[in-house]
Amino acid sequence: MTRFALTAKSVFMAGRLVEDMAVLVEDGRIADLTPPKELPPDVPLRDLGAGILAPGFVDAQVNGGGGVLLNETPTVDGVRAIAAAHRRFGTTGLLPTVITDAPEVMQAAVAAVSEAIRQAVPGVLGIHIEGPFIDPARKGAHDPRFVRTPTDVDIDWLCGLDCGRVLVTLAPNMVELSAIEKLSKAGVIVSLGHSDATAGQALAAIKAGATGFTHLFNAMSQLSGRAPGMVGAALLSEAVFCGLIADGFHVDPQAIAIALSAKRGARLFLVSDAMPSAAGGPARFALQGRPVEAVGGRLQLADGTLAGANITMLDALRVIRSEVELPEAINMATAYPATFLGLHGKFGRIAPRYQASLVHLDDELNVLETWIDGQSS
Repeated sequence: MTRFALTAKSVFMAGRLVEDMAVLVEDGRIADLTPPKELPPDVPLRDLGAGILAPGFVDAQVNGGGGVLLNETPTVDGVRAIAAAHRRFGTTGLLPTVITDAPEVMQAAVAAVSEAIRQAVPGVLGIHIEGPFIDPARKGAHDPRFVRTPTDVDIDWLCGLDCGRVLVTLAPNMVELSAIEKLSKAGVIVSLGHSDATAGQALAAIKAGATGFTHLFNAMSQLSGRAPGMVGAALLSEAVFCGLIADGFHVDPQAIAIALSAKRGARLFLVSDAMPSAAGGPARFALQGRPVEAVGGRLQLADGTLAGANITMLDALRVIRSEVELPEAINMATAYPATFLGLHGKFGRIAPRYQASLVHLDDELNVLETWIDGQSS
């Protein structure tokens, strides 16, 4: 049995920062939380000193990082490199994300993530398949050549994936409600996005089993007085989760404040939507042959269209910190996305029986060290 304990000036547990607390780890899981002086005498205790010991970040939307893009490198090595790059910035659980592409590319990405999970690549929890069943009117940076409606074969394929947590982003006005219901019943997490759907269409998709909205406010019909749109449906639906790209470019701070006010009850969570430039990658790269460049931190195609984000979850945490108190910011990067992914009870909290996937932050929110299943970086 591998057994040790960690303590720091503050430990983030039960939604708050607690002092004089140690985290007892046994075989990769959290066994107990107790004052250091009450630990069994044979347990090695490491005092991390100043800063915060928090749950590792959980990111449901990671296109790439460290110079690697899943669409361009749909291999186990590509998945491993993306996960390792983001781990340096506190992300200990993620969904590598493949966006709209040729069927063989998307299938290769799924196979790579499945094999990465089989090989226990640290931090890989499943896959996010964003497209190709989206609305051309709200394609964003997705290549319109590959946008299409799903066939029965497509839906059956998605329902049969053995790939950890499977998250699919689709447009509710492009996919039959019966298909959404079938996906949901098969355990696929259905998120609505890249769509010009009406609020009524989005609400019908929620009734059919959709449980989330992908990058709230972006690439979706907006809220107006006589046409609430996708944004209106997202803010109205109390039980539905919404991912948020907090990079200073995708969503205005006042819109973030509106979302925070509307989406109470742990339903608004952070995503990075990271591209290869994030987590130490180069400022320029190619997306399906199209050049993408970081201009003042903003990732864009040649025509100025936003093309993912140039951030990690650590960056998003720092941005959202200006809108909410630190405990809520940490929850938005940990517990809330884990709950959306159906991983509550295993990830996103420091509590008994949870995986010992942790991050040590200094007082300026820099990452000092991470652990995945009790293994230090």
